[in-house]
Amino acid sequence: PLQTAIVATVSAFTTGFVLTLFPTFKQGLSLSETFKAIWLGEVISIGVMEIVMNLVDYLIGGMNASSVAEPIFWISLGIAVLAGFAAGYPVNYLMLKNNLKKKCH
Repeated sequence: PLQTAIVATVSAFTTGFVLTLFPTFKQGLSLSETFKAIWLGEVISIGVMEIVMNLVDYLIGGMNASSVAEPIFWISLGIAVLAGFAAGYPVNYLMLKNNLKKKCH
């Protein structure tokens, strides 16, 4: 389970930053300016989402599935994604409302 959580978290941060960097970078900022503009909001947002998703996935048992062919893997993944979204949404809303996260999309 620990290796699964590490891979999921690294993948989420990598994907999240790349998907946020490109649209922001196109607004005319340099790469370093773009990264400075988004890093804090992305770290908080993705961090909250990943903590919740990995915890839910672990508690339901999806991380212990021996194969992606097991139904518990998919059930756990589906519930974890919904829980991660539910946890991340208010965090993003509050950060945008308080200008702690830059609108980039």
